[in-house]
Amino acid sequence: MTDFNSSTPANPGALAIGRRSMLGGMGALAGAGLMSGTAASAKHHSGPKHWPETSKMTSSFVEFDDPIEEFEAHFRIERDLVEDQGTALTWYYWMVYMVPGDRPPLPMLRYEGFEYSYFRKVADHTYRIHAHNVSVPMSLETNDYMESMVNPLTGETIETPTNLLLNDPGTVHSPKGFRNVSSDGSRYTVPYRQFRHENGMMKLDSVRSAPPDWPLNHIESSIQEVPYEQFIDKSITSLPTKSTGVYVFPYSKWMNMGDRPGHLLGYWDAYKIPSVQDFPDKFLAKLENDHPDLLEPRWDDFNRPASFEY
Repeated sequence: MTDFNSSTPANPGALAIGRRSMLGGMGALAGAGLMSGTAASAKHHSGPKHWPETSKMTSSFVEFDDPIEEFEAHFRIERDLVEDQGTALTWYYWMVYMVPGDRPPLPMLRYEGFEYSYFRKVADHTYRIHAHNVSVPMSLETNDYMESMVNPLTGETIETPTNLLLNDPGTVHSPKGFRNVSSDGSRYTVPYRQFRHENGMMKLDSVRSAPPDWPLNHIESSIQEVPYEQFIDKSITSLPTKSTGVYVFPYSKWMNMGDRPGHLLGYWDAYKIPSVQDFPDKFLAKLENDHPDLLEPRWDDFNRPASFEY
């Protein structure tokens, strides 16, 4: 691939790193003509002393010529490119906002939670994936776990249950895209994804729609990132990813919103981690007390037959 650093568009071969092509688009700023080179440089870098000596941003879009290579890069960032079966565990915080539509959005609550993903290689470059999520509600006022709150729109005191996503139908992921295990397998969903090489990091922008039986107004968009030097080390099958992203999803039933228009917006900040023992102590203790069975992969999900050949 060819890594084209957008800050040097005249030399597209400056950072050759394989079989990929890079697209650049950032122009260089013109210097002040009446200033000497030394003076211009000194002025350009004048600022807080803790700034790095070289603070020039670099950003390039990465395009893959080989769909298998792109798929494997995605899987290493998001999960683990194993030969048999494996897991990926993500710990996160996320903020939830009410978006009524007829007034400004309202901050509502915070969640601390995790996603446990488990997968098996079922064919060449093909993995069947299942996952579950646990999100524990937290007060924006106390930053502690809570069991009830006042709905900021209706004024009603409502219970705030732990959010458990346990009915994931499962997907089959390959270079062709995603297929839902509960479908007939005839349709592949090809998500939007774009890799970026930016300031020493490899970033992945991706958009995922909801499973077929979920509400239509649900979408997930994320930016995952990992140090570039680790990304190009193919011996690392599961990259230590950090991610941020947003959800758009309907009002939850426990909010008692009835037919009121609007939806929820969630913004998260997450880390892929090796095991549940790496959770913060307070969060781990709560899960061990409330949901110890969900601290393990649910391998029984693979007993549900798929209605199509992998």
